[in-house]
Amino acid sequence: MRYVVLLTAVWGVSLYAQCTQCTPNANQSPTPYGFNPAILYVRPGVDTSLVIYFTFPDTVRQGGFLLSPNYAIWVDSLRLDSGRITQQNGQPFAYNTTDPTQGAIHFDQMHRYKQYDPTDPNRKANFVVYQNPGGTQGATSPIGCARVCIKAGATEGSDTLRVKVRAFIPGLGDGPNKDTTNLTPQLLGQNAWLDTVFRYVVVVTNNPPATGIASVLPSVASFTIAPNPAYGEAAVSFRLVQATTLTLRVMTADGREAYRHSATYAAGEYRHLLRLPAGLYTVIAESAEGRLSHKLVIVE
Repeated sequence: MRYVVLLTAVWGVSLYAQCTQCTPNANQSPTPYGFNPAILYVRPGVDTSLVIYFTFPDTVRQGGFLLSPNYAIWVDSLRLDSGRITQQNGQPFAYNTTDPTQGAIHFDQMHRYKQYDPTDPNRKANFVVYQNPGGTQGATSPIGCARVCIKAGATEGSDTLRVKVRAFIPGLGDGPNKDTTNLTPQLLGQNAWLDTVFRYVVVVTNNPPATGIASVLPSVASFTIAPNPAYGEAAVSFRLVQATTLTLRVMTADGREAYRHSATYAAGEYRHLLRLPAGLYTVIAESAEGRLSHKLVIVE
């Protein structure tokens, strides 16, 4: 199963907005799936408040079956690998399962304390469950959001937020906010769920990328990379408001050019598929007007 969860790449989002109420929003969630923002950039020692949006694929193939699973974020799993980020009150960055209002991550959707191992009723954890609308063409994929209120340490560097997600086949009557939701269903005598751990990239830097692109390349109305992080391949999509000669370049972390494409485009929407080995990349769009760049993470 291949999917990326948001704790999306849609750039142009203000990363320093107030940590207001979280309301799932299909217009803010990435397409086809991922986190928004795709990489969290924070300044050292500065309070950062934002709403993170995420979306899941509406169908996955398992053997000869095309399934439309529900998804459950395993909120007890939200931990940073290196601890470069704290809560704004200086406490460790984590979801507070005892009092969610006091943690660095807030899910405004209800979370439940659910059994996750069918062989042991005492093995339970906190989950936020998102219902799949059915996987029909044109339907909105399972979406959600979380509020994040954090402060970075004084040292620049990168960190990763580990997020554990369970995809499971919904039972009859299962809904997005029902305590009856079964997280350990069976299908033809087999376990009908899959747990996956994702790593969401957090970068502490004094020079975060610009959050807007209109003033950098006026001819480019939108520029997105999805999914991000990605498994093996990602799509660069952009919309031009006028004819433009544009060069797309992908640079590796050590400064080597991994991809280049130059062309003169008419006004309209375009998409480039990038197939790259695992690593951290910078995707650059350049024209006579200037340039913009976004980070891209390819994971194994």
